[in-house]
Amino acid sequence: MAVARVGALKIPQLGLGTWKAAPGEVGAAVTAAIGAGYRLIDCAAAYGNEAEVGAALRGAIDGGVVTRDELFVVGKCFQTHHVWRGDSGRPREALLQTLEDLQLESLDLYLMHWPFAFEQKDALDAAKWGPFRDAVGTPNPALTIELEYVDTWRCLQALAADGLTDAVGVSNCTAAQLAEMAAGGLPGGAPLAVNQVEFHPYLQQPELRSYCAAQGITMMGYSPLGSGDSYSGASYPADMGCTLLANPAVLEVARRHGKSAAQVLVRFSLQSGLVCIPKSSRPARIEENFDVLDFELTPRDLELLTILDRGFRYGIGYAPGHYDCANAPWTQQAAAEEAAGSGSGSHAQTE
Repeated sequence: MAVARVGALKIPQLGLGTWKAAPGEVGAAVTAAIGAGYRLIDCAAAYGNEAEVGAALRGAIDGGVVTRDELFVVGKCFQTHHVWRGDSGRPREALLQTLEDLQLESLDLYLMHWPFAFEQKDALDAAKWGPFRDAVGTPNPALTIELEYVDTWRCLQALAADGLTDAVGVSNCTAAQLAEMAAGGLPGGAPLAVNQVEFHPYLQQPELRSYCAAQGITMMGYSPLGSGDSYSGASYPADMGCTLLANPAVLEVARRHGKSAAQVLVRFSLQSGLVCIPKSSRPARIEENFDVLDFELTPRDLELLTILDRGFRYGIGYAPGHYDCANAPWTQQAAAEEAAGSGSGSHAQTE
């Protein structure tokens, strides 16, 4: 398996994502993935399944299937544990809990999950706070949310200096935010190694990819296969009319290579220069997603897939000004208000 290099850091270019992997199935998925050859396992406290992932990792290590040094384990600091109003102990608290759950002494990579901070450390407790988002993706208004990332980034650098993680990075950040963190980080602190973002043919982010390449930041792409739904409730761009796995262009490329649509989408991420972390809980699919090294997409294939870009996000952000995609609730509301205003203006002129 090829690796991406960030200084001395070597990241396997293909790994297993554990987002939306339900308790009771994620452990078996991790076990199957390691058995199939995966060495990168992407985790996050917010996924609610790290203890089960940790049991699977420990089982594979203790069983002699893999050594700890052969694995590359990623964790994430969720918004509930950003620095909040001077409380800088939250990121360390989060990482220590992740290490306990994953049964590890240190991580290979620790990421800031989003560039936002929540006042409520128990924001994911639905019994207390209610649903995290509503049906169109708007964050729960009961939660106090602020844009915050520089102070938390400095705390992550301190965690690396203390040996709790080999490398640090971020997720879901824009180029402007990356530049601000680079400028505001600790003097001599660990570099920003990775920006993990959503990536697939419907969302290709070429400007961000160019920026990260120029700055030596590895991009790691989640949701490479798209999804059956999004936070906003939409499953695909309106003008596409289908998910990526059913898209005619994807299926045509797959037919030419004798591969599945999922394999084509994984290959597209890899050939676009990203570390790719497809998620599946089914052993056959996990093996299929890893079996992508015996073919290459041609320039014509890449052209057919590149023109599918619509800036469509399955994982929208938390506030206007960050990830203002067409299917974000605030973007849709603004469009509706503008349409209503235009209609009123036109009617008034007629009268």
